[in-house]
Amino acid sequence: MRLSAKSLLALFGVGCICGLVGDHAHVATSTTRYLDVGGVPTIWGSPLFFIVTVGVATALIGEIRVRLGPSRPGTLEEGLAGIASVLAIYLLTALLSDESTSTVTAFIACLAILVAVRFRDGRWSLVLGAAAAVIGPIAEIVQHRAGVFEYASNVDGLADVAPWLVPLYFAFGVVASRLGGILATRPSSAEGE
Repeated sequence: MRLSAKSLLALFGVGCICGLVGDHAHVATSTTRYLDVGGVPTIWGSPLFFIVTVGVATALIGEIRVRLGPSRPGTLEEGLAGIASVLAIYLLTALLSDESTSTVTAFIACLAILVAVRFRDGRWSLVLGAAAAVIGPIAEIVQHRAGVFEYASNVDGLADVAPWLVPLYFAFGVVASRLGGILATRPSSAEGE
């Protein structure tokens, strides 16, 4: 099974919007500070490449999920709840940036587990969440080392990026996977197997 172009575009749009809102919160609270974006245009202080990357990752995870096997049907309301859950966690990481990093990381991990229990779509959602939990922080470590951005010194305990990125990306991967499944099981969204 594959997602339709319309479904992929919807996932891309959701990722772009949520990435923009979450990253803006990080920039506004000085949790993240961009150093050199190479002249790339910014929106609300976030470089366009970051926004597009989150959009592409969201669509890619959704597409991979539906190719791995059948998804259970779901509603758009469930998808909206999943989106709101991950965005809320993202925003919390900005609001709690002055708190103990280990406490915040444990708190975000607990929230990510709740999101996974509620929104997983079989084992593949968990696998994709785990992949996002590894790949996302590594990508941020690479960008940090390239001088693109830095995290505030009180939250950079994982190779100079925030440790709570791991559970945040995990929740993101699970929900992006579920969104793909929801869109794939909608009557007009599937293109065939």
